[in-house]
Amino acid sequence: MRNDSGIVFVANRPYICCAMTAYLRSERDGEEAIRKVSLATYRMFDRLARASEYGRVVSPGNNSKP
Repeated sequence: MRNDSGIVFVANRPYICCAMTAYLRSERDGEEAIRKVSLATYRMFDRLARASEYGRVVSPGNNSKP
């Protein structure tokens, strides 16, 4: 088994992530699964934190004006 949890303080969107694994071939498999879930979760909350109330992400990288 491999488990991990944490509080992530994304601007305006803090969240708690808990991941638990079982029946692993190796501990590395659990670590990799937790890493993938954690990264996907972070990306989603980061995107939500940068979005307007209409859902559009507003950031310098998305601005077409110079």
